[in-house]
This record gives sequence, structure tokens and C-alpha cells, in this order.
Amino acid sequence: MTDTDQRPDTDVSLATSIDDAPLLDQIRAAIAEGDAVRARGYARRMVEEDALALLENLSAAELSRLFASLGDETLALLLARLDDRDAAGILGRMSAVQAAEILEEIDPDDATDIFAEMEQADPAAAGTVLIEMEPDEAAEIRDLMAYPPDTAGGIMTPAFVAVFPDLHADETIQGLRQVAEEAETVNYVYVISRDDDSLLGVLPLYRLVLSRPNTPVSELMTTDVITVPVSAGQEEAARLVTEHDLLALPVVDDDRRLLGIITTDDVADILEEEATEDIERLGGSQPLEVPYLRASPLLLFRKRIVWLLVLFFAQFFTVTIQEHYSDVLQQVILLSAFIPILIGTGGNVGSQTVSTLI
Repeated sequence: MTDTDQRPDTDVSLATSIDDAPLLDQIRAAIAEGDAVRARGYARRMVEEDALALLENLSAAELSRLFASLGDETLALLLARLDDRDAAGILGRMSAVQAAEILEEIDPDDATDIFAEMEQADPAAAGTVLIEMEPDEAAEIRDLMAYPPDTAGGIMTPAFVAVFPDLHADETIQGLRQVAEEAETVNYVYVISRDDDSLLGVLPLYRLVLSRPNTPVSELMTTDVITVPVSAGQEEAARLVTEHDLLALPVVDDDRRLLGIITTDDVADILEEEATEDIERLGGSQPLEVPYLRASPLLLFRKRIVWLLVLFFAQFFTVTIQEHYSDVLQQVILLSAFIPILIGTGGNVGSQTVSTLI
């Protein structure tokens, strides 16, 4: 009997067993019993919080057994849901071979972010993992790490679909079937030159499917392609994607060679990051590079002390004004009751102004 034949019964048993015991205990029991089908069933039910809580509490030996039960592809799906630092920490507790196989299953741009965290924590161990990876996969990570993380090159993925302009529609569709699983997206097919890989045009998938089989790609493609330079900031890339309602944005170098693409999931992460930074600034604090609960007291002090000092010294102006009008306040005591109202209103006006500007 195949795994597919067993899944309906497995899902029913999982629905009842999860309510009876914590998910961590259930998956540990499945790993100990070597029940790969049941372990995969639990893995399919994990969300980001569950995956983090489970994987963090597993020992190195249990992670190895989980790797043997689930396989590198399923574990890659779980780790891809986590924060880069969390995923790097979990991979650091696994063997170099296992970590390398999992990284190979993760999209290149996400794998590069995770590897960067691994290298920052333990450069020697990260280098060993890179050696254990397939040469092509390792080369992709090295190439992507050459770009600053907050640029278009730092967030792009090289897993795109590109064809030559002299191919026919049926040949292109046949080629897409072979590489679709490895590509980040197949919504856009990019047309490049045979000579220097320069970007010539883009072909939406629907147009390719609806065209006649013998139609050359050069007649189907659109030459007016919206691109972003590899050195441009990630905010500019996100703006181009949102303004033009794109599903993917090609990244090119100075010679217009196609280097990679930026997809909508990358843009969503950028927008969330930028919104978080704006909210932190709105609260009078410099943005944190790490989650708040993981930030050290010294880091929190450095990020917040500047604005606190500015506000502290600004209060001296209030004291100066009160001293200047002290005679008036003594004559009309009722005016002092309006001081908190004026201070509160001034603070609200400042918050409204900053919010509107952001």
C-alpha cells in the first residue's frame, strides 16, 4: 500500500490524537517509532509557530531521526516558514550533510538569507555546510551573498525561466515542463540573447499557452520590460512591483544581463520590514535589527536613548516658559489646570504630524 492510500486514515487518527496530547509529544513518539507516514502527517499540520516550537525543543539526535523520517524536502518546507535566524539555529544543530541537503531544497534567495545567519553565528561550520552542497547550489549562494542584503541583488533569486527568441511556442512549453519545479515562478518567461544573456523581452505564460505551436517567441514577447538595477535599493524594487502590479521583477546589471528576479513574496517581506521600521520610528525609537524579545538590554538602551534625551532636554523649554509666566500663574491659579491639557494636545499634534508624513 502506498503512502497516498494511507493518508486519509492517518489524517483521521491525527485529528483525534492531537487533541489528546501535545503535538510535540505526538511527533516525538512518531519519530521514536519510526512511523514516517504519521510524522509527515504532523508536519503538514504545522504552522510557523508550531514548527518553531517543535523544532527548537527537539534534540540533535531527534532532529536526525526527524530528517530520516520526513526527508530533506519536507524539513525544507518547515524551515522556510521560520525566521532566518531560527532556521539557521536549527540547521546548526544538524550534521553538515543534512543541513546542506535541506538548504538545497529551499529557494536560493531564502537559502542565502539562512546561510548568512549561519555564517554569522559560526563561520567554520557554515563553510563546511557549503562544501557539502552541490557545486551549482553552493555557487548560487556565493553569488547572492556578494550583494548587500538590502539591495535588489540581495533579495533576488536566480531560479527563473529564460528562453531564446528563435524558439517556437511548442518548444518553449516543452522546456517549461522540465524546469517548472525548480523555478521560483513560471508566470513570466524571459527572453534573453544567445550571445550575452542580455534581456530582450518578457512573455506571459498565458500568451504562450494560447499561441500557435509554431509561433516564434520573438513574435510573442513584449520588449518594453520593467527592470530594476542589481544595485538598486530593495525599497525601489518593491515600489516597482506594487506600482505596476507585477508578479515578478527582473534584475539586470549595467549591461542589461538578466541576473535574477524578485517575486511578490519577497516584496511582501520588504513591505513588512519597512512598515515595522516606520512604526518603531513613530514610537520614538530607532529600528531594531532583531526581534524585540531577543534584543539585549544594551541594544534597547542604544536604540531608545537618543530620542529620550532629545525629549528630556526639550522639556526644559516648558520649564522656561512656566518661569516666564510665573507671575500670571500666581495671579490666576486656574490657568495652571490647563497646562496638562496643552502638553497632551501638543503631543497628539506631533504624533498626528509624524503619522501623516510616514
